[in-house]
Amino acid sequence: MEDRENENEHMKRNKDRSPSPGIKSTAVVKYTAFQSPVGYARLQCNTDLNMPPSNWGAAIDSYGLKQILTRGTGFSSFRMAHMFPDCVGEVDVISDAECIKKLLKLPYQPNGTVSMMVHRVENTLLLDDFDVYDYLMKSEWSWLKDFFYENIVKTMSEQERMSLTPGPGARQALQLTQQFLSHSVVERPSPLETPVHAENTPMCLTGPFLPEPETKVEGPSNEQPYNRNVLWTFEDIHMLVGSDLPIFGDKDRPCVSLRLRDARDPINVLTGIDYWLDNLMCNVPEVLMCYHLDGIVQKYEPMKTEDLPNMENSKFSPKVIRNVAQNILSFLKSNVTKAGHTYWLFKGPHDDVVKLYDLTSLCPDSLDNPFTTPVAMLLYRVARNMRLTNRSRHVKQLLEHVVKLLKVERYPQIVASSHYMLADLYVPATTNPACPDFKDESSDSEDEEDFSEFARETTGGNENTSDKDGEGDTKTCKRDEDNEKVEITSEHSDKEEEGNDAGEKEEEIKNSGGRELALRHIGDRIKDTAPDAKAKSSNTGGLGVQVPERCGRALRHALRGLCALHHVTIGRNKDEERERLKQQIIIEEQHPKMANPYEPIKMNYEPLNKKKQDPKEHVSRSRRRKRERKNTDKSGNYLIEANTNIDKNAILIRKENKMASWHEPNRDDNFAWKLHLKTLLYEKICLAYATLAEYSYSHEQYGFSLKYIDMASKCQTLLSNMIIKSRVVDASCLIGRVGDNFFQLSKHWNRLEQFRKQFETDHEIDGSIKMEIEKDMCEEIEGDAKDEFDLDISLPSSDTEAMLLSCEYYRRAGQFAAAKRSELLRRLASVCNELAVRFMNDAQQIYMKYVEEPDQKDPKAKLLLKQFTNLSKRSSECLDEATAIFEKVNDIPNLALLYCNKGRYMRFKAHCDQGGFSAEKRSLYNQAEELYLSALKLLGPRETCGATSIWELVCWELSCHLYTRAVLMQDCPGLYTNEVTEVAEAFKHALKYCPLSPGPRQYLYQFRAAMIYHRLGSLYHSQFRITHEEGARRRALLNATRIQYESAANLFAALEDAGMVLTVRLEHVAAMETQAAVSPNLKLKSLQTAVQLLRQCHSVMTLLKNKDPEEKEPPKPEDAEEKTIKNEHSLLSLYENRLHFILKSIIQYCRSKSNKDYDKMTDMYKKIYCASLKIKKNDDVRLYAASICDVLTAMDEISKEFE
Repeated sequence: MEDRENENEHMKRNKDRSPSPGIKSTAVVKYTAFQSPVGYARLQCNTDLNMPPSNWGAAIDSYGLKQILTRGTGFSSFRMAHMFPDCVGEVDVISDAECIKKLLKLPYQPNGTVSMMVHRVENTLLLDDFDVYDYLMKSEWSWLKDFFYENIVKTMSEQERMSLTPGPGARQALQLTQQFLSHSVVERPSPLETPVHAENTPMCLTGPFLPEPETKVEGPSNEQPYNRNVLWTFEDIHMLVGSDLPIFGDKDRPCVSLRLRDARDPINVLTGIDYWLDNLMCNVPEVLMCYHLDGIVQKYEPMKTEDLPNMENSKFSPKVIRNVAQNILSFLKSNVTKAGHTYWLFKGPHDDVVKLYDLTSLCPDSLDNPFTTPVAMLLYRVARNMRLTNRSRHVKQLLEHVVKLLKVERYPQIVASSHYMLADLYVPATTNPACPDFKDESSDSEDEEDFSEFARETTGGNENTSDKDGEGDTKTCKRDEDNEKVEITSEHSDKEEEGNDAGEKEEEIKNSGGRELALRHIGDRIKDTAPDAKAKSSNTGGLGVQVPERCGRALRHALRGLCALHHVTIGRNKDEERERLKQQIIIEEQHPKMANPYEPIKMNYEPLNKKKQDPKEHVSRSRRRKRERKNTDKSGNYLIEANTNIDKNAILIRKENKMASWHEPNRDDNFAWKLHLKTLLYEKICLAYATLAEYSYSHEQYGFSLKYIDMASKCQTLLSNMIIKSRVVDASCLIGRVGDNFFQLSKHWNRLEQFRKQFETDHEIDGSIKMEIEKDMCEEIEGDAKDEFDLDISLPSSDTEAMLLSCEYYRRAGQFAAAKRSELLRRLASVCNELAVRFMNDAQQIYMKYVEEPDQKDPKAKLLLKQFTNLSKRSSECLDEATAIFEKVNDIPNLALLYCNKGRYMRFKAHCDQGGFSAEKRSLYNQAEELYLSALKLLGPRETCGATSIWELVCWELSCHLYTRAVLMQDCPGLYTNEVTEVAEAFKHALKYCPLSPGPRQYLYQFRAAMIYHRLGSLYHSQFRITHEEGARRRALLNATRIQYESAANLFAALEDAGMVLTVRLEHVAAMETQAAVSPNLKLKSLQTAVQLLRQCHSVMTLLKNKDPEEKEPPKPEDAEEKTIKNEHSLLSLYENRLHFILKSIIQYCRSKSNKDYDKMTDMYKKIYCASLKIKKNDDVRLYAASICDVLTAMDEISKEFE
């Protein structure tokens, strides 16, 4: 327990403290195979290290000292990337510590060689040591052998060629070091049962199970895991490093590295850099030197890590090492830009440039690059880890490289899984078909900034900038401490030879895709003056936001995934495998995985008080933004979009876990994986088609919508009948949407040919998917595959048939609905209501044809009557069904509207009853009125009903009904003695229910109210004319006539309807003339009132005078009913005649009286009459009205003279 606590304490060392204070360096252990530090003891003087220690085997096996001798040259970076996929894309470099050191020692090792393989995965470079001669011995690398000998070996001397192979002396020194460390160990730590991780391993991915990539790399088999993997931050460079450095400690020196040195050889610069970098990478503050002579221990000498750069005979500048690291990384990131490509970084002995070759472009297409598979597998793993983040564009690029690099015949599961993930990027599993809310990430500038963060222009960036005008045969390393510059020149620098060969070398480099980094200024400080030189990634564009585009690409990838599964080989008989998988699923359902009560469940949590990030901690701003974005978006990316504007009738996906009882298949169970991936791909196809169906429906492309629903139903039928059953869409919603489409077809029947073309258009990908579905239906399903998704969709032949089909599908959807059953019933009732109205209108048209028949006993007339009766009956049945449904679901507003339609049906039946206002017709109108009143009773008061528009509509319909009934009764007099009173009451009720509230229909409402007042005035006027005896009734009728005409005139004037105002005024004048004729005592008063009414028409005449001749008069709602209304010109002529006549009548009456007052009145009316004679009749109504206006003005002035 104490050892484990010490280990944890070691891993939690203060990150702000660097072993070399002049350089920013932090190290965090990600993985360690052995406990460290381990106790050690200083060896006594004269200890013979050549003799093996007593714990020789135990120390090697228990502490990992074996790695000192068995350092492999395989693809260690790939192994580390597979171990820590969360680091890929986050760090700049993943590599072995030895490769890092070899690159950073370049300025101080001019004769050294570098041979490394470089790969790029997203923003991370993978570096591996590349033993040229080892790989050239393999037959499949013949193309590299030819290139190597033609471009590199021919330019080397024999001595330079031999320097490419390691000498035997290095191994002897390593063996002595191993024995020294074994002697120093004082305890035997056992390997950790659970390797220590300083940070949490990646969380388990949510979502469906996907196959694991193959991590076996085609390389040397002597690879072993490192003793520890460290996240090393060196200045602004983040690296995942594999290190085998043994770390020791005791109470005096808790963390120290042990080094064995020959006392006769001083430490040189390269060894000092080696020790310094090793300690920095592992965050070790000290090194303890043990000096020996021929293996005999002499003495110990401790030294701090920060003092290593200043040792005598081995001085170096840490800042130069920093600059080298930044320049090399910038060079690599600027040129290693293609994910999936294999690059070779090579420097021969005495070369003054480091060359980079793109081996993928050199490898013939027909040959297999041994790096292709491991690169593709790593890309797949990284993409699989990143797919739940918001970096979908990067995942897309990675997966596109995977499917391009891998051969589908060899890795069908991985290719199919990649296509599934690509399809899932375009149409995520949680897409709401009604509101996909797709977002394009093609302009992710922050990620792009991080992608090319270090890709800056250097002195040797993208072209050969090596200075070949050297300073002679120099082999010295010149260090300028002030400028922190290191210059390296070639040993052979004859200017003329290089000048002659420059053109050939450049041509060779160009042909091979080579890039060069000059070593002369590799130690210079990187300049920030050229920020535009950024690495160009393979920009394949974003995902797009258009639904057809994204769904089409998702379908294309899903289809390719299904085709890839054809290559999955199944060792046993398919029937046996199918039966085995069935039994396995049954067993898993009966015995689900349960949590172990003795094992804690890991929970992610955050501290209540988050520590603010130290601004001194060197993390690039773009990288910090990207980490924050990933942390915040991981949790929210897979939630269903919450949008209140989503169509509630849209196709819904099933949100519950579809495979709760299905466990991840075994790695080698090809049959189970094939079925599992096939299920996932068909789920994606079904979801994509459902989304396309909703998109087409919302864009009124009902033919496409029906076609896509048909495809989605075929997919869902297959999924429902496979061994691994799955349900993607809700049956009631999908079938209900078919009903919606048929209903919309009936409403847009004039576009039937367009919809038919859409429905019958089959894209190539649709045909291919249909073939795959039919093939899998035969292969995967035993017996008949019948279920609720087995739809038989075909276009109707008439709009009525379309509505009938809509009702049929609504009824069918209602059988599978639970939560949405009420909504489906409402839609069914709505279509029944539309059908009733359609049948009613059709019956009315047929009835009109029947009435027009001359002989109603003719067979044709009888057929029409039969059709009329049938349609009327069907209309009544549809109304009754809709009423029953709305009553069942308690839909008050729609039930009120349905009562209105039933009332309209009663009025329709009454209208079809020929003859006058009979008792049967009266009964039908009474039933209609009761239905309208029932609708209002259901809604309640206008202020509290919650459906004001429906309340106003019902009132309007009731008002229209009462008005029509009153007009009919008024136009058919003499049937009942109390008819006048009944008609008047009907008009008053119509006025009572006529809404006058402001709104778009206010003009219509006010016009109807004015017409009711006019009708009432005419009714009372007619009764006044036929009543001869004087008395209260006659006076009441006159008073009622006057009131109704005044109200009608005021409303028509407010509507600026000059014709109707004149009509009402003239009728009112006629009533006054009748009063004057039958009542001699009131003759003068009645005639004066008539003149006053005519003179009050000044505003009406002004309207007619200013009327635009081109302005068309809006159609009046009552034009068809008021056939007695004269045109405006005849009304003006009648106005002039009545004015002259009444004025003459007044003059005659006054002259018959011998009274001074009458004489004065006679003079006044004579002058007024003379003025009225100045009216100029004109065919132009405007001029005619203008003349009357002038006369009325003159009359007003004359009246003022006699006041």
